Amino acid sequence: MIRRLLLALALVAVSGLGCASAASADGPANPDGSLTTATANEGVTVSADTFTVPSGSTDTKGDKKKPIAIGVTALESLEFRASLGCGDTSSPDATVDVTDCTLAMSACGSNATLLYVWARRAASEEPWQFKGQTCKASELPAGTVMPPAIPTLAQIENAFRQLPFSKPSVGIEPEGNKTLVNLPTYFRAEWPGDAGLQPGEVSKPVQLLTWSVEFRIAARSYDFHYGDGTSSGLTSDPGGVYPDGAIRHTYTKPTPAARVSVDAQLTAQYRANGGPWQDIDSVADLQDEPVTTLQVREAHARLVTH
Repeated sequence: MIRRLLLALALVAVSGLGCASAASADGPANPDGSLTTATANEGVTVSADTFTVPSGSTDTKGDKKKPIAIGVTALESLEFRASLGCGDTSSPDATVDVTDCTLAMSACGSNATLLYVWARRAASEEPWQFKGQTCKASELPAGTVMPPAIPTLAQIENAFRQLPFSKPSVGIEPEGNKTLVNLPTYFRAEWPGDAGLQPGEVSKPVQLLTWSVEFRIAARSYDFHYGDGTSSGLTSDPGGVYPDGAIRHTYTKPTPAARVSVDAQLTAQYRANGGPWQDIDSVADLQDEPVTTLQVREAHARLVTH
C-alpha cells in the first residue's frame, strides 16, 4: 500500500507541479526569488523538495489518515533539469539565443539568473515537462542538471568598470591657455590617443565563464570645472570651439592660474559571443583627470600719442 501511494504521489508531482512561466501572462518569478508552486487537484501540495498529503486525506478504503510528508522517496521517482529562463517553455532543448536573454538576466536582479525548471520520471525517455521558474539555484532538488554557467549582470558590469579607460583633458579657446576677463571662453573635452578606451571604441573580448564579452564605450556625462569655484554641472555635451561650442564661461576677475579640468563618466553596451549589443546600467566614474592651467588676465584700454 505504501509503495503504491509513493508511486501515485510521484506521478501526481509530475503532472501537478505546474506553475507560471516567465514567458507567460502570469508574469515573472516570485519577488522573493522562490520556486513558484501550485496545489494539484488531488490535494497534494507540490514544491521543489517535498510533497505533502494534507490532513484529512483518505486512502482507498475511505479511512482517515494522518498527514504524510513524502520527501526524498518521492523525489527519487523524478529527475529534474534547469535551463536558462528565456524563450518558450515547450522544451528545455528549444533553440534559444542565450546572448539575447535579457529577461533571464534582469528578472532576478543583477546578482542572479532566472532558471526554468523541468521534470520527468527518472530514467525515462518521456518529454520534459515545464514546472516553473526560480531565481535561486540553491532551491533546486539535489541532482538537478544545470545549464552552462553564464555571467550575471553584476559580473558583466563589474568587468566593464575594470576596463582600462583613457582620461580626458580640457581644450580651451582662446588658444595658448590665456583668456581675458569678461571674454567668453570655450571649453571642450579632449581624449588622448593612448591605449586606454574612450567613447566610440570597442574593448578587447573579456572571458566571463562561458561568454566572451565585448564592450562598446560611450560617454554618459561631463562636468567642466573652471578653476574659479564654478562648473558647468553635469552635461552630455563634450563642448566645442568658437563660435558654436555650448560649453563656455566668462571669468569676472583676473586669475593667475585657474585649474581647469573635466570629470567624465562613461557607460557602455555589451555583447556576448558576437551577439546583439545590449545596454548595461553601469557607470565608470573616471578619477584624477589631467588639469589645465589657464591664465585669466584683465585688459586695460589706454590712449597713446601718435
